[in-house]
Amino acid sequence: MRTERRTVIAGGLILLSLVVSACGGPGDDPGDSQAPPTSATVDVPDFSGPYAAEFAETYRSASSDFVRSALEDEQISDAEFAEMTERFRQCLADEGIEFMGFDGDGYQTSLAPHGGDTHEIVSGCATESGQDAIGMLRDIMTVNPEHRDIPAAMAECLVGEGVVSPGYGADDYDADMAGRFADPANISQELKDALISCSRDPLGILGEK
Repeated sequence: MRTERRTVIAGGLILLSLVVSACGGPGDDPGDSQAPPTSATVDVPDFSGPYAAEFAETYRSASSDFVRSALEDEQISDAEFAEMTERFRQCLADEGIEFMGFDGDGYQTSLAPHGGDTHEIVSGCATESGQDAIGMLRDIMTVNPEHRDIPAAMAECLVGEGVVSPGYGADDYDADMAGRFADPANISQELKDALISCSRDPLGILGEK
């Protein structure tokens, strides 16, 4: 099963995180508290960077002490990402699902054995491991570290791809996202490819286009 992790839609960058559910109880991991505090009782750090609001909300709703410790300095280190990945892999393995690794803007797994609900299991493991929190924020910060206006960046990228006119701007992009871009069947393959390419690297900082 392949899961897409991010796409760009009207208003900004949205990460396609998996649905929140539990793959194991809060006491399953010795690094997690026996009874994680509810979002109403969490003492949220005073985040101040470009993604302060996103870090605060993700920290507030985090499912484990591990996730909160990874977020508290407003950075996602390579070591923290590697630990999250290993937790994700092990959670899936415990359910008989093989994690096949990240590939660009998604990741792949095998199907659940014995007719199990693959999506439900993967969703639960994404929450338990922190993949849906740590992975989400790392993705956003990688493609847009300064939290720039995404509609403006997307408009500029589409102009650069030659699929819209030179005067095309953020307002045009927002209007198209609510209009003609809403149904991919109604747009050309060239424009569709440009939208996908720009959504993966709207600011052109990854050098993948």
